Formats: sequence, structure tokens, C-alpha cells
Amino acid sequence: MLKSGAWLVPLLMLLPLSAQDAQVLPAPGPLPTVDPITPVPPPIIPIGSPGQFEFVMPKELTINNQGGSIEGNIETGVRFGGPVKVTGDNGLEVFSNTALLDLAAKSVTFEGNVSVYQGNALQRGGRAVYYYERKFLDASGLRASLDPILLEAGKFTVEQRGSKQVYIGENGGLTTHDVEKPNFWVRAQKTTIYPEDRIVFRNMWLYFNDTPVFWLPYLSQPLNAELGYHFLPGARSTWGYYILNTYGIMLGGDTDPLTGENKNAWLLSRWHLDLRASRGLGTGVDLVDTRLENHKDISGLSLSYLYDLSPETSTTGLPREPIDANRYAAKFKYRITPKFEGDADWRFDSNLNLLSDQYYLQDFAREEYQTDPTPDNTLGVYRRDASSLTSLYARLRINDFYRTDTRLPQLSYDRVRAPLFGLPVLHEGNASLGIIGQKVSDGTESAILNPLLGLTLADPAALPLLAQLTGYERQLAENMLALPLNDARRQAIKTQLLAASYGRFNTYQELSMPMMLGGFLSFTPQAGIGYSRYFAVAGPEGDSNRTQLHLGAESSLKFSKDYGSYQNHDWGLNGILHVCQPYATWSLLSANNLALEDPMVDRLTPTTRPRPLDPIRFTATDELQSWNVLRFGTRNTLITKRDNANLAWLSLDTYVNAFIHAPDNEQAFSNIYNDVLWQPLPWMAVGLATQFPITHDTSNYNEFNSYLRFMPTDYFDFSLGTHRLSGQPMLTDTNLFDFQTYTRVSENWGIGTHHVLELDDKT
Repeated sequence: MLKSGAWLVPLLMLLPLSAQDAQVLPAPGPLPTVDPITPVPPPIIPIGSPGQFEFVMPKELTINNQGGSIEGNIETGVRFGGPVKVTGDNGLEVFSNTALLDLAAKSVTFEGNVSVYQGNALQRGGRAVYYYERKFLDASGLRASLDPILLEAGKFTVEQRGSKQVYIGENGGLTTHDVEKPNFWVRAQKTTIYPEDRIVFRNMWLYFNDTPVFWLPYLSQPLNAELGYHFLPGARSTWGYYILNTYGIMLGGDTDPLTGENKNAWLLSRWHLDLRASRGLGTGVDLVDTRLENHKDISGLSLSYLYDLSPETSTTGLPREPIDANRYAAKFKYRITPKFEGDADWRFDSNLNLLSDQYYLQDFAREEYQTDPTPDNTLGVYRRDASSLTSLYARLRINDFYRTDTRLPQLSYDRVRAPLFGLPVLHEGNASLGIIGQKVSDGTESAILNPLLGLTLADPAALPLLAQLTGYERQLAENMLALPLNDARRQAIKTQLLAASYGRFNTYQELSMPMMLGGFLSFTPQAGIGYSRYFAVAGPEGDSNRTQLHLGAESSLKFSKDYGSYQNHDWGLNGILHVCQPYATWSLLSANNLALEDPMVDRLTPTTRPRPLDPIRFTATDELQSWNVLRFGTRNTLITKRDNANLAWLSLDTYVNAFIHAPDNEQAFSNIYNDVLWQPLPWMAVGLATQFPITHDTSNYNEFNSYLRFMPTDYFDFSLGTHRLSGQPMLTDTNLFDFQTYTRVSENWGIGTHHVLELDDKT
């Protein structure tokens, strides 16, 4: 994406406009003189008499002739050989090679490398004249800066239009190439600059060096980075060559009858036209309410459509179901924040995502797919104060190709951890009531589950169907196939597989008391109680109750050693402090475990990371099972000083779970986990996450993830990542290699690449 200020060249070169008709092109005419200077970016501050681009002139001037000869007289004028510095009592400073004082004209003429400073304002050029009696500076020979734009003109004036000052240049030039000799200029008969808004050109030419290459009779270009024309060219193995085009304009607000300006515009619209060589032409629009505080996250209404020339192309190497060539997405993410009396904050949130198929995000919104492959559809009302959050929301089923949870609706209340009645005991809790359901995707139901219902594990046709399932769908299907065909429990499992639903009231309350024992041992005991009531249950099972009782404790020690003021600039070290923190967490949960045929919707998602040991952090409410677990480990951190603050230069966290009673199997120990982060320098970071078994239990597995980001020069950086997983019973083995590069070509251009390779199947 082009940066702000670099919008001129691509817009003028690529935007198809009817005004490019060769029959109306005038002769380029002579080029204005360009002074070889090096402008700086602070904005011009127009002060003084309206209508003239000038500085406020001081009442007194001090002319300091720094070394040159002084010649002349009152009649002919006094010439200062310079270099000359003129200082005013209002902060004005003028520098030049020479200066001529004309007492008859009451002026001072500055020549040669003229620089005029006042505050953050700067004008530079070859010549300027100050009329000291009229307090007027003729700066027509100077060039000015208005960040990020550099200006030159025969004359610049300022006009007051409503509440804004507008800069108008006649026969002027403009560039964003901040070097001594810019390689492109935009020159126009009239240039009107609305600061922080837009620039309007009339009879405009684009020059590369001294050669005119493009002409337009009129152009209005916004200065906002999100407005105007932007394009992103590239190539991808699943798209072919592509160019993604965006044009942003502001909508809404009121039109000023005098200036025609669109005042108070609040609706940002981004119009998309994307061409992908192997997938076709796509279009869309984003409408964003910029009045919202987090409008980049609360993205408003987004619509996109593509007639896909190759919908069967897979980005994973796995076979996919046939899908329609009409691919689309409609998203509505919006927030209303009404103001009511009291200290609480209210908000009304909508998060709706309509997709054409289950592969759309994977194919055309890769970053979103990696973090949220099955987006929710929710509508909710939320009230938050300093100690609690109350939620009333509904989760809807809009896309029928995902296994979808529904809440129609759910009311929740969460209380943050806080002292109870002023005691050293802390309380934290939550409660919820809702009608909860879950339905399998239509494709999975018709193609896999329905054929499995009449089979057992002994049937040869069962294994190919099971191989297409993952996670708990496969686990439930295997348990069902293990039962005889006439077993009544098969119907309950069928309900769980296809369309589970129930009403549920759930609450959990916990007390804890942090203590420091002996001045060195941090110790926090915990105790909690939970209750769940299931009613209106779909399937053969009836209403049920379950309770949970929890006891636990957290403890830790800290040791440190200061290695003094050891310094190593190359590796970012300015002193080293080593902190070692052994810790242990014990958690005992006694719960009425749900049977296989009992209703479950809030389940564990398959993952390689260890589960939370505190039930209040455990969101898979239906899958809470009795456990007795001890987690112990050690954190090691090397701390250095940087920018007057402490920085974790290297950190290592090593831990393992010992299962006195395991919730899901009979293993005695979990894998041993190692999480490493090393960030010695701003341009280098290394991460490592590993786990491997320490027993011969067959349920254990291996995982190795690594990450390196390195910037060897100020214009090039790359990142390298690997992900290797083998032997995990719920997840597919993988050996993935990820490589990204970015090269900064210039101030306005960069080239990036992203390579992903699955080594197991060479995808």
C-alpha cells in the first residue's frame, strides 16, 4: 500500500479518466525555475496581513554580517558581503549569502541560499526582499514546505474560507520527493491546498525530471492516508498475478454553500476493484463510521463479490467439496454507545458475517482466516462498570457450512476479583442463563454422519467416512460406532452429533487470599463452588444437575543476581539482572462428570497448549471433569536497561503437569513445555515453543515451533517460522515452513514476499 504523500504518481499514471482526451491537451509551456534546495517538513504558519503568504515582521532587525565586506552608501545602498544573518525580536531568522540595504526603497534584498525561519515555518530559495517600513516580506522567489509536501510558486497567497485558511499557488509546483533534486513535480496553473484535507489542481501537468508525461484539467486529491487511490500489485500461487485497487472518499456531513466543502464528513467509504489473473475480477466496498473510537476494529459494513474462475483451487493441499463460482462476503460490525446516567458504560454490538462458502476466508482473507476461521454472528447489549460486566446477547446461525453454536439468547454476569466486604479475601464469580444449541454443518451431515448412523466399526465403509472427521465429531462418531446398532445410547450420541440443544443455568463463585509467607514465599489459596442446571434438553436425556467443588493454591519464589554494569552495545546489553522464579500450582476439582449421552455444546477445542487449571478461566463449561493436577515450573529472565526502563532481554518458561488424577486419560505426566523469547535488539527477535514427552505414555506427542525476525539492513527484513507437530491424537500431523521478506525500495515503495510450504505433502 502506498504511503500518504505518495498518492500522486500512481493516481496520475494509472487512473483512467476521460479528461485524458488528447484533443484537449494544451502545450506544456516553459518550465518554472527550480532551485536546488533541501526542504524540511514542518508546516507553513501564515501570519500577518490576509491574502499574503508571509511572516510577521519584527519591529527591529539586527543585521549580522559574518565575515564579508561592507560596501556602498546611503544613495546607492549598503551591500553586506556576508554570509548574513538577520535576527528579529519575534523569533524571525533570515540567512543568506549577501544582503543589500536600500534606504531609498526602505528594503533589504537577500540573495543566495536564502532561508527564512520563524517557529516551525521555513521558506528557502535564491532571493527574497524585506520592505521594513511596510513590514512586508516578498517571498515569491522562495520555496516552502507543508508536510509532507514541498511547494514552489511564483506567488502563494492565503485566503480565509469559513473557519479554514486555504493556500493558493499560481503557476506553482508541488512534490513529495524530499531530496535536493526531486525526480517528479506536479505543476499547475492554480493549486489550492486545504491543510489536512485535500489539494485541488487546475490545468495540471505531471513531470518526471523535466519531461511532462501526463495532463489533467482538474484533480482533487485527499491528504488522508485512507482516502484517494491506492493499489497493491503482487503475485500468489493460488491467485496468479494480481493488482488490488482501492479508492477512498468521505461521505455524510453537510455541504458548505459558499465553498462547496463537505463539512463534518463521518462515513469513510473504500471502493475496491481487484484483478487476480487466475481467479477473476472482484469488487466491493467498505463503509466505516469514523466517529467511533476503535473504527479500525469496528469495521462497519463490508461487501465483496468475485466470480471465481477457479473455485476448486485449494490453499492447503486437502481435497475440498465442490462450491459455486459466485463467491461473496457481507460483514456488519458496528457499535452504538448510548450515554445513561451513572458510571457504567453501555454498548450495543453487532458482529454479523455472511459468507458464500466455508473456503472464502481461506482463499481471499488469509489473515482473518488464521485467527478466526469460523466467525461468529452475534448481537448483544453490554453494561460495564468498574467491578462487573453484564451481557445479554444472541448468537445466530447464518452460515450453514460450519458447526455452529447458538444462544437464543444468553444473559451473563461477571464479577471481577475484588476484596470481599473490605477483608483480605478476594471474590470473583460469574453466572449465566441461556438457551443454547449447536448444529452440524449441512455438508457434513448429509455426506458423512447420516451414512455413519447405520454402520459399526466392523463395517469397511465406516473408516473412510471417519477419516473425514476431526476433533470431537470424530470422537463421538467412534463412540457411537462402537455400540451395537440397537443400543439406545446411539440415539443420544446422534443428537449430540447433529443438533444438540438445551437450556442452562450456570454459576461459579471463587474466593482467594494472597499472602506473603516469611517475607519471601508468595502463596495464594483458592476455593470455589459451581452449579449447573440443564433443562429443555433435546433428545432422549432429561433434565439434570451438576456441581463442581474446587480447591487450589498458587505459590512462587523469586531469586535474583545482579551482574553489575556489564555492557555490550552490539547485543543491546546495558547491565544484566538475572531473575529466577520457581512456581507451582495445585488444582483439585470434583465434578459430576457428564456421560457420553449427556448434552454438550461448550466443549474443549483441540489444541496443543495446556488447559487452564482454574475453573473460572475454563470456558468449556460442559466438559469440566474431575481432576487433580500439580503444575510446577521455573521462569528465568535476563533483564537489561533500555530507554530508562527495564527490558526482558531473554525469558525462558519451563513447566510440566503432574496428574494425580487426569481428566481425560491415565497419564502420569504431561509433556514438558518450554517457551523462549529472546529480543536483544529492536531489529532482531527469536521465539521458540517446544514440548516433548518425558514418559513412555503413547498419548504424548511432539511439537516444535520456532520464529525468527531479523533486519540486517535499514531497508530489508525477513522472518522465518517453522511448525512441526507429530503424534497428536486430535490434530493432523504437520511440518510447516513459513518465510516472509520485506524490502523497502524507496520512501513510497516496498516489496514483500510470503512463502508457506507443508513439507509433509509438498503443498
